[in-house]
Amino acid sequence: MARPALESLLRRISDTGLLDDPVIEGDFVCGRARLDGAGADVMVNVDPELDEADEADPAALLAGISRILAMSEAQWTTIVESVATEIEEAVADDGPIVEQTDLRADLEPTSVVVFADAVLLSLAAPRQFPDSRILVQLDDDFEIENVEVAVNDGAETIELDSLDDLLDHIGRPAAI
Repeated sequence: MARPALESLLRRISDTGLLDDPVIEGDFVCGRARLDGAGADVMVNVDPELDEADEADPAALLAGISRILAMSEAQWTTIVESVATEIEEAVADDGPIVEQTDLRADLEPTSVVVFADAVLLSLAAPRQFPDSRILVQLDDDFEIENVEVAVNDGAETIELDSLDDLLDHIGRPAAI
């Protein structure tokens, strides 16, 4: 049942031209696009969450893609400021910061996951957090719901079938 729903979603996304060369990968429809507000090209993964429902909500997903890609520079700046402030407050007690580059200037979007009711941004901060990625969950109004710094240990690259699997994976403690 999931494959026909993904193929239908792929057709709808292809017809809009929102993503460059969209394809089905696992349980997602993926393609590259320009994140206007950030001035960057990113990989966009559209997750219809077919493991939770038999049918996708293409209208909500297309609206989510359009909304995030059309985000203004002011909205992007607000997100970056909020993410940087939240991280700085979280690490304030960890001692002096070695890298003096402002985190706001270091944050670079790498990918976006679009759900019917939320967006997950993956950001790189190569000078401040060279071995990590920053995951930011946004609601429909681009308000931050969650920020997480996830360590990339470089030991292993894995592919997961869904965002839920990814979130389960990064939330588990490392095996000893």
